[in-house]
Amino acid sequence: MATIREVAKKAGVSITTVSRILNNDDSFNVSKITKEKVLKVIKQLNYERKKNKNRISQSNISVIKCFDEKIENEDPYFVSLKINLENILKKKVSKVKFFDLEEIEKLIKYNEISNFSLTDAVIFIGETSKEKLKFFKSLNENIICVDVYDTDNITDYIKFDMRNSVEIVLNYIFKLNHKKIGLLVGRNKVVKNLVDFREKYFKEIMVKNGLYREEYLQIGDFSMESGYIMMKEILKLEDRPTAVFCGNDSIAMGAYKAIRENKLKIPEDISIIGFNDLKLSQYSIPPLTTIKIDTKLIAQETVNSLIELLEGKRDYHKKVFLPIELIERESCQKI
Repeated sequence: MATIREVAKKAGVSITTVSRILNNDDSFNVSKITKEKVLKVIKQLNYERKKNKNRISQSNISVIKCFDEKIENEDPYFVSLKINLENILKKKVSKVKFFDLEEIEKLIKYNEISNFSLTDAVIFIGETSKEKLKFFKSLNENIICVDVYDTDNITDYIKFDMRNSVEIVLNYIFKLNHKKIGLLVGRNKVVKNLVDFREKYFKEIMVKNGLYREEYLQIGDFSMESGYIMMKEILKLEDRPTAVFCGNDSIAMGAYKAIRENKLKIPEDISIIGFNDLKLSQYSIPPLTTIKIDTKLIAQETVNSLIELLEGKRDYHKKVFLPIELIERESCQKI
């Protein structure tokens, strides 16, 4: 196996230069030509940094947010997930750098994406295309995907059981004797034509039970404003749903407003159930029944997976499905 000294000699640079490039040192001013030359030699010699007990504390981790500022503002779930992950990582590793989609596109455009081969691991938060994931996998074998719908067998995935979450919602509504059930949901803006898992499994389960009605499905985005607009469309129906499943709590808050404006009551006239259990949900009037997803637990399991990868504790990839919880409050009623 090649040594760092051999890499430096072949590249015609100092050992310090190789070390600082390997550590992705932002304070080190080195030309693009020199960096590319060193990276090329590293690949040619198949150089690998030695693993040691302090690998985690010395690690350099890149986190790619697969959502933009608009989505962060619309859906606080992603903000919570990002903050929890950042807080735990900063206690474990020496360097954490977050990238948004715009930054990644710029790096690709200016051919500076090779820096990701120097980082110890790359964590994706949110949905990304299979093509982009495959590309990053060619740069770095330590990839962890968090909250991603589609999975493969060559990457670590940390997520909750998405189908089960929709089953829990619908089984709860079925037990309240509702047959006419609507869905207000958004679509992923990052991966083209990707259907949200709530929409996918809602259709499957409702069709299986002979209860699916296309006019009860409204597709917008995950904001309060969209929830308000979608609920107004539902309320225009002569034969409207008796219960509505909202893709997140932000949508539910918008739906509340539309229902109040129509001088209807929750849950007497229409039952509402949300998703994500935002803090504001317990203070809405009436308090919102919703699905709780523990973003702190997701973040912790992501870091646990990272530690296993970097310390070489396993030579296989895994999928972790974390538990969810139905939080029953006062926005749903038996009919």
